[in-house]
Amino acid sequence: MEDGQDFTTIFSIIEYPKALEIKNLTIIYPQKSTFETAVHLSSQLLRHGTPIPAMDILIASIAIIKNLVLITKDKHFELIKSIQPDFKLNLITNS
Repeated sequence: MEDGQDFTTIFSIIEYPKALEIKNLTIIYPQKSTFETAVHLSSQLLRHGTPIPAMDILIASIAIIKNLVLITKDKHFELIKSIQPDFKLNLITNS
């Protein structure tokens, strides 16, 4: 994937369809490995007592598989980072 290119997942589009108005936005669709990774992450989160919404796990799974940086304000993704240290996360805080 190219630097400077903007991506989103189909899951994010389902949650926020208005994003389709963004020009030159590439939508990433899941593969079988997305769901396999999501099940693994979900199991780990459950073991740690920190389950999060399935949609967030699927979005993170795509970012992990595609080796993309996930840019978000959603703090749920910090829980994934805590169990998957190589997950590339840029958490935007309101400071």
